[in-house]
Amino acid sequence: MQSPWQAPLPELQPAAQTIRLARGQTMQVWLAGGSQLVCNGAAVRVTEAPQWLLSQLVSRRNELGDGQAIALEHGGWVEIHAPQGGEVLCMKPVPPGWQRSLGSLARLLMRGWRGWRMAAARH
Repeated sequence: MQSPWQAPLPELQPAAQTIRLARGQTMQVWLAGGSQLVCNGAAVRVTEAPQWLLSQLVSRRNELGDGQAIALEHGGWVEIHAPQGGEVLCMKPVPPGWQRSLGSLARLLMRGWRGWRMAAARH
């Protein structure tokens, strides 16, 4: 059995995963440094894995609205909280040559997602 303090085997991690959260749900997931998170829907709060800064243990916290994205500075257990429920797309880091293409693809997917949601809301 794997300890909660160990990183999951990288080869068993999907390249991208969608995390769906119910209203008020909090989830912890292990993500590698450089992973990108994109919020789909209502706002979510992302708390990165704690790191030592001088003699204090600190965690960076980000509030993401619909369509906003962040890249994690370092790997570890990340907490995602969705007060209103929502969805977060988590993409593993890729070798440097592919980062621009992946970022462009994520933006393209988000535009398509928003367009689909707007069209569905009209009908």
